[in-house]
Amino acid sequence: MLIASSLLLAAPAAEARFGKKSSDTSDSNKDDDKGSKVHAATPIRSSTRDEAPSYSPPSSDDDDCCATAPAYSRSSYSAESYGEALLAASELLAIAVDSSEGARPVDMAVRQRAPSPPLDVRMGLNVGAMGGGTAGDVFLGIEGEALGFAVQGTQLTLPTDDGTSGTDELRLATVHLTWAAVSTDRVRWRVEGGVSTAVAPDITFVGPSLATSLEACVVGPLDVEARVQGTAGTYRQLDASAGLAVHLGALNLRGGVRGLILDDAGLVDGVQHVDRFVGPYAGAGFVF
Repeated sequence: MLIASSLLLAAPAAEARFGKKSSDTSDSNKDDDKGSKVHAATPIRSSTRDEAPSYSPPSSDDDDCCATAPAYSRSSYSAESYGEALLAASELLAIAVDSSEGARPVDMAVRQRAPSPPLDVRMGLNVGAMGGGTAGDVFLGIEGEALGFAVQGTQLTLPTDDGTSGTDELRLATVHLTWAAVSTDRVRWRVEGGVSTAVAPDITFVGPSLATSLEACVVGPLDVEARVQGTAGTYRQLDASAGLAVHLGALNLRGGVRGLILDDAGLVDGVQHVDRFVGPYAGAGFVF
């Protein structure tokens, strides 16, 4: 991080705008090369059933007996049915009591051993001066104990490089998966990887992106923050920042210095355009 920051701080001012075609006056000696190399960037009893006993009336030789005698003995059948019902009820009650007494401590132990994993949400906005213009930066990060993802977007509004009226706008964005290689109460070091994009006046780039960031507590609510992000491939980008942050509960206030190098590798008009910016930034954010 220190090496990248020193390179940025020592970088000279830009002579040509990143991702913008050269003006006719400044590139009159390159007419043969113009357009020759222009192309767009590449860029989831249990088994038996209790049944009421069926009763077959006793056979009798006397037809009058069959007509006058009751089909069954009501008192003996009722006593037998009530007895079986009470026995079944007592067995079910005993099973229910045993299962409730046995399962409840297990459930409570599982809940105690497997709490919900923590989930942190970081979001914020930074503004600063850069390259004689302004830089606005928004970011959002959601992560668990170790894994997460982060999205960051930057808009640069710069004076034109050829002296004409108006401004040039550059829009940068990164989408990264993050992994906290070190995570303690005082230090958090992340390694990130994903894609980055750069939208320039005359071309749009997409490329692979790697980054690393560090947050370390100095004393009390005061932290040191540093981040370096790089892109190589269709275009080249180096983005480094370092500063201090004060934690006031969920609110974070931060400030520091940011440096940025952008190189279109001559993919716009065959002429390499490089911009180098260094400037201060300040911002605020929230952590939930």
